[in-house]
Amino acid sequence: MFGNESWVSETVAAVNGDEAFERAAEHFDGSVAMEIGDDIVWLKVYRGEIIDTERYVPQFGATFRLVGSERAWQRLAAGETSFSQALYETTVRTRGNKLEANRLRDAIELFVRHLQTTTPDDPSRMVGER
Repeated sequence: MFGNESWVSETVAAVNGDEAFERAAEHFDGSVAMEIGDDIVWLKVYRGEIIDTERYVPQFGATFRLVGSERAWQRLAAGETSFSQALYETTVRTRGNKLEANRLRDAIELFVRHLQTTTPDDPSRMVGER
């Protein structure tokens, strides 16, 4: 599924070390599914920390999803676009609980910034061969 999964663990480690992310997500107990084309990264967030990740959405689902093509996520990871711009241009969309997605907007922005600093030099390596 993912050619190089280290970007997930490196991004999560960076996010979990960020006090701003902790404050932005301190009252959230839920999960976010990032749909990267046909691939998925599921993130369980509890009290300002990502406590679990999976490459699928567990049977209890996700609070909300961030959905975009592989290219849209690669552009985000490369810093070619911001999360706000991707939402505005609808290259990344939210599905599911819109209230929670909006409430977590700052935390997601911080996650994307960490993604930009921890992603491989070639963002196309984020997604592997199928």
